Amino acid sequence: MAQSGMAPRWRGDGRELFHMAPDNRIMSAEIGPKGDHLEVGAVRQLFETRSPQSPFGAYDNSADGRRFLVVTDVDQTNSEPITLVVNWTAALLK
Repeated sequence: MAQSGMAPRWRGDGRELFHMAPDNRIMSAEIGPKGDHLEVGAVRQLFETRSPQSPFGAYDNSADGRRFLVVTDVDQTNSEPITLVVNWTAALLK
């Protein structure tokens, strides 16, 4: 069965390809050499996101493929405030 997706990203060693499925799931496919061509392994879901659709992708992965940074839509009616603490190292000295 053919898979569709957008915004492909390679793992640093080139042995895995990530992409965003049309329903905002981050997917993974193992890639490996087979003779004179590449073979694509099974495609599996890694996780679901609330990321806005973008042909360029609203995510990126670390070189080892273990961490992802994903731009996420936030529900403004149900969000908590963010507290930013500046100069926090000065408080450690007290």
